[in-house]
Amino acid sequence: MVSTRTAGLAAIAICLVLGGALRADPLAEQPRSTVGYPTPDAALAALHAKPSVEFSTQDGWTIASDPETNTVWSFPPQRDPAYPAVVKRQMTPAPDGKVAVQMDVLCSATKAACDDLVRAFERMNEEAQRQVQGGD
Repeated sequence: MVSTRTAGLAAIAICLVLGGALRADPLAEQPRSTVGYPTPDAALAALHAKPSVEFSTQDGWTIASDPETNTVWSFPPQRDPAYPAVVKRQMTPAPDGKVAVQMDVLCSATKAACDDLVRAFERMNEEAQRQVQGGD
């Protein structure tokens, strides 16, 4: 089940993205979408069609929480450099009692903006895992 803590962590990621990320070497890209949809708009439409998905807006970002799959989807607003994009994060318990975060990103903006988006969410995922595991 996606908790309010997870939603709060999504807000942290949004702040990181909106605040900009440090430039680094370009990240590797996937040859095709790994989020399960061909475009961010298609993902958003499919999520709207699922009655169990809960939607919220945080700093202009659309956040879709799917408790059935323990997945949080984050869509940046049009003003964001990474728009159009979607970040799909699924949290699953690992055998060692820790939490694993599977993240997939589909971003159609510039390479630099997409890389910044991925790096910001990677940092947020690491922080979320530390908090869940008691490493505040």
